[in-house]
Parts: sequence; structure tokens; C-alpha cells
Amino acid sequence: MMPNQKVFLIHGWSVRSTQTYQSLHLKLAENGFQLQDVFLGRYVSLENDVEISDISKALHNALDAALKGNWDQSFHLITHSTGGLVVKHWVVNNYAGEYSKAKGLQNIVHLASPHFGSRLAHYGRSMLGQVMELGESGKKILASLELGSKMSWEVNEQYFDKKNWKDKGIRIYNLIGDRVTNDRFKSKIFPAAYEPGSDMVVRVAAANLNFKRFLLDGRANKFSLVGEIKEIPFGALYENTHSNSDYGILNNIKKKSNPQQQLNLKLILECLKVSDDNTYAQAKTSLTNATIETRSKKQSFAQLDFRFKDEDGRPVDDYLFTLGAMVNGKRKPSKTVCHTHKNTVHPNHFTVFINLKELEPHLTYFIDINSESGCELFSYSPDPLVITAEPNDITNIIVEDQTTQVDVILSRNPSGNLFVFHKGDDKDLHVKWDRKGIVKKKKIQPR
Repeated sequence: MMPNQKVFLIHGWSVRSTQTYQSLHLKLAENGFQLQDVFLGRYVSLENDVEISDISKALHNALDAALKGNWDQSFHLITHSTGGLVVKHWVVNNYAGEYSKAKGLQNIVHLASPHFGSRLAHYGRSMLGQVMELGESGKKILASLELGSKMSWEVNEQYFDKKNWKDKGIRIYNLIGDRVTNDRFKSKIFPAAYEPGSDMVVRVAAANLNFKRFLLDGRANKFSLVGEIKEIPFGALYENTHSNSDYGILNNIKKKSNPQQQLNLKLILECLKVSDDNTYAQAKTSLTNATIETRSKKQSFAQLDFRFKDEDGRPVDDYLFTLGAMVNGKRKPSKTVCHTHKNTVHPNHFTVFINLKELEPHLTYFIDINSESGCELFSYSPDPLVITAEPNDITNIIVEDQTTQVDVILSRNPSGNLFVFHKGDDKDLHVKWDRKGIVKKKKIQPR
């Protein structure tokens, strides 16, 4: 039994019924928790002006009410999809000070959380969301869910600092399905929803909160590690999809579900019952073993997120990205790239999806970045910016089932025509120039 330990369930985007949780609350009651201590959350996600931060604050108020102001008691959170972003934001920004002092929050189980975005998010903001939901699709929330979103950079960065979560006594787990149902007709019409290496909504690599961030400083031609998270238990489950009554990692938990026969339910229960370092290590091993089994059946992928800026932090929106390899002494584009995405809200954010089956670590890989200013009065350098990974080094950057973020800094350089002095004895005085700083007339007589 888990006396007086509450469990809060938090759903994802577009949900409008607690049926999304199916019978998870009943399964928790059958496995040590009291039914009255399991809380099924609901929130509004389809209003265009509502942001993740708004829901995070509302979550805090709802938790405070359910806990009756007693934040010393033990409790757990289970999130699905977008609910993971809400909780991740809440942990850093709201669960602090007196609220986290007693370390009441024990375990957070993230199910299919798009920590690094979803390929489907920008479709939801336009076509899918507006057709299905009669115009309101939760645009600001979907902007946070898009691949390479500003939120995925800012909130994930806060998790480098263990004071924001681990020092609060929180144990985090990530679970995601790695299954795409077989429908050749629909996969031709809408390939984004049938993408290998995903659960049909979220990529496996994007659901893993273990990640690295590098700084590529073009000014000094320096590539360095900024931060890394590598200790969070992660499990990829080959039997599950994102949401489906038959295969959904949350939605297929029914009254008749048996944790001994249904791995997703078994692992959820195991994570919730973790109470010390030993049981935490055991849960991590269980999730790792599940991933190993999945990798024996499914090919693996990785994701790269780039953010292009100049030395003053201004976005660089116009660029050409090439990932290639040296093959027989020749530079050739790599076959590993299977999808790219330029963020629609912040176009200086760029995401690359990598098929590791095509990766050949023994080769020398390179990344070329050509940037354009769109203005003749300034340019970016170096152009191109080139990073080279020697044989076997590429796997330090491109990691199986993970996202790697790369901050790229370029120099913004004024052209020679932007500002010019003329000597007083210049024989061409006076001169007249155009909008681009080019002298068009010389020897103009003074008035």
C-alpha cells in the first residue's frame, strides 16, 4: 500500500474528456494507491491566447487546493504529451521556495512528452487544429510544441541546473512508444503522422530529456560542450503509439489490463513506487532494458536542434545547412538526414532528424552553414562556417534516441560602404551616395 500518497494525472493538448486516462486511476487503486488519492486533471488547451505558463500557474493553484495547502505530503505526477511541458515549466517556475522545501513531490512519469517538440505541432496550428476544433487550436501552446521552439531551448536549459529539479527530491522518468501503425494510404497523404522513429506524434529522440548542448562559436572557430543531462531513466516501448485505444501508451490501459502482461502499465507502476536510490536504479534498469528490446526490433534515430545568432544575440534567419561526409576523398551530402524543419515562429531555429542506420561513424563528417544577411551593408562570418567531426567523433554529437542542441554564433560585419570618412583635401569632393553607400556623383561644387 502507498498510504496518503496522492497521484495527479495531467493530459495533453486538445483533450476535452477525462476518458483520455481510461482506467489508469483504477489500476493505481489496484496496485497500492487509494482511489480517493488519485486525481484526474483537466485544463483548457484550445484557446489561442492561453500559454503554457498560464496553465502552469493554474496547475499550481489546482495542486494547492487538492493538497489543501499541505505541500509536505508525498505525491506523484503522471503526464501525457503536452502535460509534460506544463509540468516541466511548473517544476522550475512554481514548485519552489516553501512549496518544495519539504520535497513532497517524489516521482514524475512523463509519457510521450515532446520535450523537444513534435513534427505535427505546426500542422495543428493551421490545418488540423482549425478544421477539427472549429477555429480555436491553442496557437500559443502549439508554438511551444513546434520542433525547435523557443520554449524547448529555454526550459530545457533550466534543467542543467540540478537546483531546479533534482535538489528538490524529484525523480523523473521518460517513457514513449516507438510504433507506427501500418496504413500505406494514410502514410502517403500525411507522412508526418507515420514517421519511423516516432509514436506517430512525438519522435522518440524528442521525448528523451537526456540531451547535450554545444556552442559553435564561429568567431573563434570553437566547438564546446555547454551542458548535458544523462542520468534520467528513459524507455522506448515498441508496442505503443502516442494515443490509440489499442496501442496508446496511456489510452490502452483498460479495466482488464494486467501489469504483468502490459509493459507500459508495469513500468508506470514501478516508477511510481520508487522511494530510494536502490529502487530508482532498478527502475532505470527496467526502462533501459525495454529500450534495448525495442532497439532489437526497431531502427534508431536522433535529432539535432540548431539556433543561429550573431554575437549580440540577434537571430540569423537566412542560412543553408548541409550535413555531409568525406567519401573516398570527396565531400558528399549525408544520407542520414531524413527530415528538416525551420521553426515557423523563430526561423533561426532549425531541426534535423537523423536516421542512424545510415550513419557511418568511421567516416569524417562535416557541417557547412552558409548564412545570408539579405542586406549589402552587412554580412555574417565565417561564411561558410564549417565544423568537422573526425572518425568516431560524430557519435559524441549525434546520440541514439536523443536530441542534441547546437548554439551557433556568427559575427555580424558592416560593409566598407556603411560608414566612410573623406579627407578635406579629397579632389573628388563633394560626393553623393545611394542607399547602399555607393558613390554616384563626384566633384559636386559646394554651395
